[in-house]
Amino acid sequence: MRHQFIILGVLFLVGCAGSSSMPQTHTYLLRADVSAGSGELVAPVNVGIGRVALANYLDQSGIVLQTGPDEIRAARQHIWAEPLDSAVRIYLRDAMSADLGYPVSGDSARRQTWDYRIDVGVDQFHGSLAGDVMIDASWIIIETSTEKELTRHRFQQQSAQADDGYESLVASQKELLNSLAAAIAASFTALNTD
Repeated sequence: MRHQFIILGVLFLVGCAGSSSMPQTHTYLLRADVSAGSGELVAPVNVGIGRVALANYLDQSGIVLQTGPDEIRAARQHIWAEPLDSAVRIYLRDAMSADLGYPVSGDSARRQTWDYRIDVGVDQFHGSLAGDVMIDASWIIIETSTEKELTRHRFQQQSAQADDGYESLVASQKELLNSLAAAIAASFTALNTD
């Protein structure tokens, strides 16, 4: 009986030691830091974020880091809370709504009510070991009644992380998405004032 307690005690200690050495997973939610209630409740035009197409290397849960000139690595313990294409769509919807001053839709089920659709492509969206963070994206604005492409734009920007670590990387990525949303909103405003 005494041997059983010793064996159980050893197994308990080994189990505790094994679980404490397991790396902790950090999950990041990508959301714009804007007030949901700001701006007009009724939009002068109905505009929505349509397709958000990611480069294949971004279509995974791990946050991507460039580790060499042609080498990237997706983190295993630092992951997105939801698929990145959905997170970017929600982020752009909220940030553009704040920039335009009226609601922008991100709900593709309401696509039939949109006057304009904005499709976005993201070719690069990652950090580097040197602390640089980059985005390379493009968008097209489409008149939904005719499916006519009205304008096409490209956006490239790079910034430096304020601090080391993935939390700072995500904060820098949010700043880049804010800049992208502002650029898209400006192009949409220019289109509707011409």
